[in-house]
Amino acid sequence: MTHSYGTKADMGPEVTAAANFVSRLLRTRGFLSEKQLQVFRDCLQQALSEHYQQHWFPDRPQKGSGYRCIRINHEMDPLIGRAAGRIGLSSGQLFSLLPRELTLWVDPYEVSYRIGEDGSICVLYEAEPPAPASTPSALVMSPFDQTMNCKNRFMMGGRTSPPKNYLMTVSS
Repeated sequence: MTHSYGTKADMGPEVTAAANFVSRLLRTRGFLSEKQLQVFRDCLQQALSEHYQQHWFPDRPQKGSGYRCIRINHEMDPLIGRAAGRIGLSSGQLFSLLPRELTLWVDPYEVSYRIGEDGSICVLYEAEPPAPASTPSALVMSPFDQTMNCKNRFMMGGRTSPPKNYLMTVSS
């Protein structure tokens, strides 16, 4: 059985969820037109698909998680920056429109995000992986995979974020 890992079809829903989320963050300020948001979203989807092409492993979703992690933390993620450049946004404008600290994990079958270093991890998109063709042991991750994915590295780094299935609401 051959697999076509890394194709846009494999990562379509995940990449779409990620691009739509960042576009919605930009939309909240009301600064950009719908046309600009559409161009940004399309450019970001294409950039993510190309960037993840050789780093998409549906049979081992945690593999490559760090590579696929989109991060804004004092520096703008280059993929978001390039897509914003296509609609004429400067990095200063982009920083004023997006959260100061944002982490977005785009993994096979799940897209999640965290705003702020100690914020809750929220799931944007989740799908059930297809049943394995081989034995159930194919789904067992090695200890390396369990500790080295991007989300777990943040948790191990002294963060006190609750688990992703714990949603916290904050009222102002």
